[in-house]
Amino acid sequence: MHAETANIGSKEAGDSLLIVQDVDVSPASVWECLTKPECFKSWWREELEFEPKHGGRFLEPWKDPSGRQRTTRAKVTAYHPPRGFVMVWADEDWEFDTVVSVTLEQRGSGTRVTIEHQGWHAAPEAERATLLLDHRSGWSAHVAALAAHAQEHDARRKGH
Repeated sequence: MHAETANIGSKEAGDSLLIVQDVDVSPASVWECLTKPECFKSWWREELEFEPKHGGRFLEPWKDPSGRQRTTRAKVTAYHPPRGFVMVWADEDWEFDTVVSVTLEQRGSGTRVTIEHQGWHAAPEAERATLLLDHRSGWSAHVAALAAHAQEHDARRKGH
């Protein structure tokens, strides 16, 4: 692993979006930044709710580029500390659900974070490509922020 975070990449294939990011801290440290509210809100957004447990909810209010208030909602359907979790995910105006899987894997002394966002076949065909691009951009930014914050958080905890 490099001293800096290595972005392994992202891809999409019609129904699925895959974001992979290597982080130079342990899975336990990354897990803490994914599941402890004070840490999670530091890198994602302060104005959200996330209950990291089976049956827990995720609720994120946000504004779209036109300034319209929107809400993304999800429910945790599988929870496997410290390896990952799965959520059923949708924006408030979607008439379909998608599935987001977050997986952490040990890679040497670091962690590989994988986000897979599936179910896009259910999106209206006319909107599907835009939704995939928007979510690829969003997930890439969130995972990069998680990686940077996890490294800073781990360094502070170690007294660096």
